[in-house]
Amino acid sequence: MFEQPNTKIRILVAESFELVRIGLRALFKNHSMIRLVAETNCIEDLYDLVVQHKPDVILVDLLLDNGNCIEHISRLLHSCPQSKVLAFSHHNNECIYLQAFRSGAMGIISKHHSSELLLKAIYAIYAGQIWFDRHITKLLWQAQFNPNLSLEIQADVGISHQPSLTNGERHIAYLACKGLSAKEISLQLSVTEKTVRNQLSMIYKKIGVKKQIELCLKAPLHNYFKESYTIGISFPEDDQK
Repeated sequence: MFEQPNTKIRILVAESFELVRIGLRALFKNHSMIRLVAETNCIEDLYDLVVQHKPDVILVDLLLDNGNCIEHISRLLHSCPQSKVLAFSHHNNECIYLQAFRSGAMGIISKHHSSELLLKAIYAIYAGQIWFDRHITKLLWQAQFNPNLSLEIQADVGISHQPSLTNGERHIAYLACKGLSAKEISLQLSVTEKTVRNQLSMIYKKIGVKKQIELCLKAPLHNYFKESYTIGISFPEDDQK
């Protein structure tokens, strides 16, 4: 469960469809933790509004600009580095998810999800966490059976060698690729959350990624991410203090 912030989150909505904007407006109206500072259905207006309001969170419909919104995400963040982008999508497309995250989005949520889940996603990225729900994780894992996607990812990341992971790192990578958070992994392995986060940082460095979502996307390309036995796995004692 994500903790609610102490101050109101200032959110800007960029949504193509009026009915969706009406629904979001009603959701955020008089909300104790969220304040809607502006809304638009036009990519050109969005840039001006972002500079003017400097929102904490930008909720961006990926259908904006005739479905070419992803290419604008990095420019939006350049205009307002303190803002965080949550992509609002109706797609079930792994490549689109990959492009959105690599453009700088901190989260993606489907328009088909509940308003409660949308609020949790907003709280999460406001707190600096990556948001991708288990449905997205499932799609990313299914991508390993899609040879075209695997080839596209492989070409994109330019994999030339297999990184060397310890048994402990490999098992944590496996659990992370299933969509478990650092806290959930720590509970499952009976180690501290700090230990898991330290191990994940080392894994990211070895694999050449910066986010959990990118680790998931590379999973089909490495046998290291298959489930491993936990017998004999140990972690540095210093990290468990």
